[in-house]
Order: sequence, then structure tokens, then C-alpha cells
Amino acid sequence: MSCSESQDIQLEPEVNVFFSNDSEKTIRLTPNDKEYGRLNKWLLEHRSGWHPTSGHYPGGVYIKSGIHGIQITETHVVIYSTTSPEPKSMYIQKIGKDELNGIRSIGE
Repeated sequence: MSCSESQDIQLEPEVNVFFSNDSEKTIRLTPNDKEYGRLNKWLLEHRSGWHPTSGHYPGGVYIKSGIHGIQITETHVVIYSTTSPEPKSMYIQKIGKDELNGIRSIGE
């Protein structure tokens, strides 16, 4: 079992949300948006408990924020590095089935 790590991921003042089921659709969120605030709060409250990963995770929504990408699936939050042409997964954390529902369903 791998050790967990702490990560301090902070959202940029404006982030773009992409959808795995509709690659043409993009939504922009700012601190004025409820789901931006919920995600930011979740990231602050879950700084610890991240596990290194290099896997690929299907589905969910993907948020681009600065040098990080944040993927939210039904069961995990995955942090990506976006400093290379292809995003590279770095850390993963499990989430409860009711956590971050608003962000996961924002495009519906």
C-alpha cells in the first residue's frame, strides 16, 4: 500500500470545465459560481490523503486550472499536470458517492 501525500491545489480565478461525454461543451466557472466554491472548499478540506498514480480514468468532468487539471469521476478525484502537451495523472483520492455531485452534473 502506498503512502498518502498532501497536495495544496488552489483554483485559478477562472477555470474551464470539460465533459467526457461531450468534448465540444465547455463551461467557465469563477468564484461567483456555487460549484466553483464547493470544489474550492473540497480541495482545501482534502489536502491530505492523495495517492500517487499514473493511470487513466474514464468519465466524469475535467477542470483546467493553471498548471493542474482536476478530473472528477463517480468515485475519484484525479490531479493532472498540464505542463506537457498531454495531461499526466499525478495523484488520486477516493470520494464518497454524494461528494461533488453538483460539479459532476453541472453539464446536464
